[in-house]
Amino acid sequence: MKQVNVLLVKDVPKLGKAGDIVRVRWGYAKNYLIPKGFALEATPSVVKQWENQRRMKELSLKRKKGRMEQLARRLSGERLLFVLKTNEEGKPFGSVSAKDVADKLKELGYDIERSQVLLEEGLTEFGTHDVEIKLHPEVVARVKVRLEPEE
Repeated sequence: MKQVNVLLVKDVPKLGKAGDIVRVRWGYAKNYLIPKGFALEATPSVVKQWENQRRMKELSLKRKKGRMEQLARRLSGERLLFVLKTNEEGKPFGSVSAKDVADKLKELGYDIERSQVLLEEGLTEFGTHDVEIKLHPEVVARVKVRLEPEE
């Protein structure tokens, strides 16, 4: 049986991860892996091109992480104030949600989506709360959110 080396472009269960060079039967590569977009024949030029793309992607991710770390430092200095109406018992009427926090940050000029605000449930107590904002898989900023009763 003729075998050939292929460079996996995507993860293939029981064969390898994207970027791995594996030896497979020629028919498996020709009839399945290559047509389905899972692999490319591992010629020296293809391998070199893959390595260059991988390096460029890593560099881009490092730059993005650096920008997100700067943004996290700026965000950590922010203090958000929400004034809520109170019920008869002096408790907040309603709550502050992740969407409210994201909207307030957008008003201040930050490009933050609701999904980035890590808030399990709305804030329902007066006082200061730390709210986490996930900017990058490795970067989380903490913002102070203060809830005060309406005068």
